[in-house]
Amino acid sequence: MHIITRKHPTEAGMQFPDAKKELAAWYKIASKAEWRNFVEVRRTFKDTDAVDDYVIFNIRHNRYRLITIIHYQRQSAKGRWAEGRVFIRSVLTHEEYNNRKNWDKGVKRK
Repeated sequence: MHIITRKHPTEAGMQFPDAKKELAAWYKIASKAEWRNFVEVRRTFKDTDAVDDYVIFNIRHNRYRLITIIHYQRQSAKGRWAEGRVFIRSVLTHEEYNNRKNWDKGVKRK
């Protein structure tokens, strides 16, 4: 999967040091994944939820939420596979996640 953009998890790792390693691990795993649907995402990350067009990853045992939109790999009529894309919308605390208006805002800077 092609991850767009790495900026959000990197900034979130600086803002939330306790999540830095887990965000880096998520990035490493997701960038090597070849997901074709949400079921395949759930096989990789069991604590993932689909909410409307978003895929929500729990970070640090639900302390943080990684909000994404995923365009899954697709096979063309010619049989070629197009690389999927993960659009990172924001990394939020559990409390910030409860306000849906925050989902597309990126990482808040303190």
